[in-house]
Amino acid sequence: MKQLFHLVILGADNPVGKALTGLAQSQKISLHAVNEEDWDLNDLSGMHATIKELSPSFVINCIMPSHQGMTLAMADVLSQVCNAQDVALVQLSSNHVFSGQDGETFKEEDVPNPTTDIGLDISAVESAVAHHCSQHLILRVGWMFSSVGEDEVSLLIKLAQQSERIELSDNRQMCPTSACDIAAVLLAMVRQSRYAPLWGIYHYCSSEPTSLYKFAEVVVAEARQYEAIDVQQINSNASSEMNTLFAESSPIITSKKLLYTFGIKPKPWRQALSRILKKRYTSEVSV
Repeated sequence: MKQLFHLVILGADNPVGKALTGLAQSQKISLHAVNEEDWDLNDLSGMHATIKELSPSFVINCIMPSHQGMTLAMADVLSQVCNAQDVALVQLSSNHVFSGQDGETFKEEDVPNPTTDIGLDISAVESAVAHHCSQHLILRVGWMFSSVGEDEVSLLIKLAQQSERIELSDNRQMCPTSACDIAAVLLAMVRQSRYAPLWGIYHYCSSEPTSLYKFAEVVVAEARQYEAIDVQQINSNASSEMNTLFAESSPIITSKKLLYTFGIKPKPWRQALSRILKKRYTSEVSV
């Protein structure tokens, strides 16, 4: 018999999955956490047996679509299994379905036009989930950072440690969004979707768009609270080769549908960045 509220979290070893698992455990929610490599998501019969045995209310898939992550074939299997067993599927996605459409702000009703390989992969996974599983939630998120692993935040800190001058674009727009905030949004969506059919595609990103250059200024200022950093200047330079070390400009997405449907307000990224850097440095000291 299906439990009243039991979650399966896929990708529990990646930044959002780790944050979501910790948050759900802190709230004493029944869950089964699965690392990316633990299950063969291409095995249709095996997935049927596994989901039937665990009998979750929701499967929250934190594995981001990509050739190395969640593929179209995996999405086909997972969404068909969830639909057949009356399990709601939540898929983490990305604003890169709008790659090639920079300079605009996108809402959920806008038609994706991906021009990059990653954008095409993401769009294909979204379509498979929406087509095969009637009870689905797809959450597209903005430019993400976290307290674990190698990402743009850790790269910025390394540049600041090793360079006297950092030069980055002030034209490259993005909405930095923390993995912890994304995890909180996913859990809030799941809780409310237990009681109403709120299925569909939603967007979430931080409430304060910025640029790569301005984000770097804040990262370095925060990091200086914990260590001496060599960098002397941070300059705006759109033609600097340093820009190539980072992801291209990230399409800006609006979170209004999420606010109007779930009452979830976007949070500022500066507070999350401060918490995350404190966690990064505290973890390094404790090792």
